[in-house]
Amino acid sequence: MEYRKLISFGKSSYVVSLPKSWIVQNKLKKGDLIYLEESGPNLMLSKQDQEESKIEQKIIINVDGKSLNQIKREVNSSYILNYRTIVLKGEKINTNIKNLQNIFQNLIALEMMEQTPNSLVAKDFLNMEKVSISELIHKMDIVTRTMFKESYKDYTLENYENVNERDKDVNRLYFLLYRAVLYNFENPLKALKNFKLNPVDLLNILFNGFYIEGIADEVRRTARYACNLKMNEKESQILKKFMDKLYQYYLDNMKAIYSVDQELALKLSDMKTTLNKELDSFEENNKKNDINSYKDYISMINRVRRLISYIHSLGRTVYQGYNYCGIVKETQPL
Repeated sequence: MEYRKLISFGKSSYVVSLPKSWIVQNKLKKGDLIYLEESGPNLMLSKQDQEESKIEQKIIINVDGKSLNQIKREVNSSYILNYRTIVLKGEKINTNIKNLQNIFQNLIALEMMEQTPNSLVAKDFLNMEKVSISELIHKMDIVTRTMFKESYKDYTLENYENVNERDKDVNRLYFLLYRAVLYNFENPLKALKNFKLNPVDLLNILFNGFYIEGIADEVRRTARYACNLKMNEKESQILKKFMDKLYQYYLDNMKAIYSVDQELALKLSDMKTTLNKELDSFEENNKKNDINSYKDYISMINRVRRLISYIHSLGRTVYQGYNYCGIVKETQPL
């Protein structure tokens, strides 16, 4: 951090010098305008008017010779980096049109605009200044709560498919959250003005989104392996009761986040060891003899352990310097 002395200038103004390195880095010269933005005790400077419109970014992705997963990763990355127009080009577009269209459809507000035998063009019209990051966290949380309750309601393939569809919703929200956080990092004045969020808040929000998305993934995976097991009624009820404990653990940690309650978050952190010990006992008492079923059983146990770890890490963001101004207590989900 660099300090500058405040100098009196006339009877009603004060002057502070700017670092030469910042002037050179931003290619400023004598006579250029510097824009100021007030936000409480903070005063931010910018080399350009933040309201000035920017050229929308466009990217062309060649799909030839690439797997569907690689194409999906490139499209998702372009979306997160705020490319407003994404073009897929290749000789075999027509032979894989449905899968390629699904990639676009799995991203919020990305609309198909044009289709030719060798190209697909998608564009989004989101106003990123109005995308509320706190609302995205709320929505991810609400869907994840529903996934939790549905996942152990009934260990069937049909129920797993319902949970899987909800997990896709969480993924869509997380991609948009990631994009919104990066956009506000690049436009700190707008983040302060529109949402009263500073860079530390944005970083913590991104961590929260990462852990919630991870929790949703592990709930889905647990349900997938559980529906393959041949559990009797007693075993099934024991697992359901344990998952209900994890659900309450998740709710309590989200309560700590919404209320920025460091004391509650610290208290909940001890639950990780307790829950893992209970899981050890459950694992030991319910081992399967059938090799195929046993593999699914161990896989399920491992997913539950990761689920415990994600929930613990989510709560840890509260007492490790968390200062989330964007979530208002009055609007937290019940």
